[in-house]
Amino acid sequence: MRVLSITPTFFPSLGGVQQVVLELALRVKEHGVAMDVAHVAVGLKEIQETVGGVNVFRIPLYGSRAAGWAPALRKLAHGYDLLHVHDPQLLAISANVRYTCGSVPAVLSTHGGFWHTNRGHLFKRVYEKTLLRGAAGHYARVLASSVGDYDYFKQYAERISLCSNGVHVKEFNAVVAGEKDNLFQWIYWGRLSRNKRVDLVIDYAADARRRGFPVDLLVCGQDFDGLMPELQAQVERLKLGGAVRFEPFLDAAALRSELGRRSVYVMASEHEGFGLSVVEAMAAGLIVVCRDMVPLNSFIEHGKSGWLMQFDGGAADLNRMASLMSATADQARAMSAAARRAASIHDWDVAVPRFVSHYRDALAGR
Repeated sequence: MRVLSITPTFFPSLGGVQQVVLELALRVKEHGVAMDVAHVAVGLKEIQETVGGVNVFRIPLYGSRAAGWAPALRKLAHGYDLLHVHDPQLLAISANVRYTCGSVPAVLSTHGGFWHTNRGHLFKRVYEKTLLRGAAGHYARVLASSVGDYDYFKQYAERISLCSNGVHVKEFNAVVAGEKDNLFQWIYWGRLSRNKRVDLVIDYAADARRRGFPVDLLVCGQDFDGLMPELQAQVERLKLGGAVRFEPFLDAAALRSELGRRSVYVMASEHEGFGLSVVEAMAAGLIVVCRDMVPLNSFIEHGKSGWLMQFDGGAADLNRMASLMSATADQARAMSAAARRAASIHDWDVAVPRFVSHYRDALAGR
């Protein structure tokens, strides 16, 4: 079976979609599937190259990601048995797949959809009411990346299945556990974007320190929304000084090393399509503190394998965080061990056969 994975973003850019696309292309080989990647985006030059052993076709999109034309995609797509499209917006890429590659069966991975922010709220609502059902209906199967995506997209697609992305669980299992009973070593890693609400993580660290808990917070990730000046000003205003440190990027080895010294992963994000970093942190044995929302609360059992919060800044929420900081060493170690166990079901070795099964079903018309 030859599959072309079509994505609006790919290496050298960094992010969850890129990781999923590359990992799938590498791992489906073991199941008799040959997968190449088509990176379709505005501003690209049409070239073919190899990334990590995977054939990658860079295809220019003329126009915009909302309404653009990728003429080179048609010829390329017709050399494959199946298209696996990664298009959370279901806009230009899905339109090109539908109207110029329509004779080739295709499946869609949702990757959180387009409601990670309210930017363009009116346009998104109009699109939902008028075009989303037709765009999603073209696909032989919509593969919902999370429980939340399934609940949302089932309103617009009849052929839908839950098919979560995989995580490098074994890689993060290998993190050498440091003092996991010291709950004052916090970390956030991921995008610095407004929906991630890193400002709330800093606020909660400040509250913990006011209560006498010597929290040390490391924030690392690319600044996608130009938030660093605001966050640094917030740290200065709260007099957190050396208690909060920023790192723009940690490679895989540096991150694993840092995780061995940290005990708590705090994420106040308002929207997550899957929550990759949450599962990675759990696999590393960190206690995850995150918002009580789908899909994150499907990974965590509060008080047993992690800690669920509202992140509304209220007294009840802050007291709940203080309760975690007061946990005994035995309680902390038990949560750490439970987090590792809970993460194991999301390993790539478990996820890849699911994808391949859906590919075969789509080709068989099931």
